[in-house]
Amino acid sequence: MTSLLFLRSSSRLGGIERQMLWHARRLHADGWTVTLACLHRGQGEHPLAVAARAAGLPAFTLPDPAPWSPQPRRALARLIAHLRPDILHTADYRSDVLTAHLSSRPRWLAESQGHTNENRRMALWNWLDVRALRQADAVVPVSAAWETHLAARGISPVRMTLLPNSRAILPPGPAPAPARLPGPGPHLLYAGRLSPEKGVDLLLDAWPDIRQRWPEAQLWLLGSAGSRAYARYVERKSKQAGVHLLGQRPDIRPWLQAVDVVVVPSRREAWGMTAFEALCAGARLVAARVGGLPEVCRAAPHARLFTPGDARALLATLEAALAPDFPRGADLGRAYCAQPHFDPQRRHQIFLDAYHNLVS
Repeated sequence: MTSLLFLRSSSRLGGIERQMLWHARRLHADGWTVTLACLHRGQGEHPLAVAARAAGLPAFTLPDPAPWSPQPRRALARLIAHLRPDILHTADYRSDVLTAHLSSRPRWLAESQGHTNENRRMALWNWLDVRALRQADAVVPVSAAWETHLAARGISPVRMTLLPNSRAILPPGPAPAPARLPGPGPHLLYAGRLSPEKGVDLLLDAWPDIRQRWPEAQLWLLGSAGSRAYARYVERKSKQAGVHLLGQRPDIRPWLQAVDVVVVPSRREAWGMTAFEALCAGARLVAARVGGLPEVCRAAPHARLFTPGDARALLATLEAALAPDFPRGADLGRAYCAQPHFDPQRRHQIFLDAYHNLVS
């Protein structure tokens, strides 16, 4: 019987965690011995560990008190020595770097979801992650664009298997009621991390021109900032008329249903979680033509792409997306989401093949 240990570093139960839990439960149903370990800097248990145990899977929270603390690496080494898994599956830069520095480890598959670029500290972690991924036995990039990025940085294409995310990342259950948004609009939504590579500054800098074209336009910003300097910038720019900075929201579906357009102005994007969720909801989407976003927007009539970093192109694309005849609606979203390459079972099978190649 093959045994596998999942390792994830995060602060919440989001899309990647939901997808990992779906995959772990499916492996368990297939007869695998599956354990989840969650690096956690917050108080108490990691939400993924709680959800995993509720699903009948063994799970551990490994305290991660500080970026350079040796404590999580030692705890991971002890856990691996105790469990002796055949395969270790990581899914983020922190887990990759810790795994690469273990003196003894099982066969290692690294699922690479991309990098953030909010400050010099993250730039260092990105550099360390690339070095770590060069040591992994298998690497699974989430888009063709991210695969190309990693290959250019020395990760062997022979060891990489392209595998997009699936609809298992979506929040479970029926969508909550639409948010009640004041004013005639149009209403625009940005949802995601408030960091430079996400391009929210482009949207905020272009806001005066957007308001000149649509004087009653409203912009709703959902997300938390990483670096203090960028957070101060966003807070200052959010004092413009019509801009609403709401902070992190665990479920963005009420806003997806209520707004007129979702905007993803990224400078770099390995895949595009917000774009995918918006398209599955049938919302109109305006996104930068960068990274994995063109792949996510393929076969989506309710999406339009614009040249990244170009405020004029953003404005023109918004104009097209806000036209009365531009497509939107729940039926479009269901058809988009039901595409075979978003099937979690397909993703599961590709992972199975990768695991078998590691241990054969």
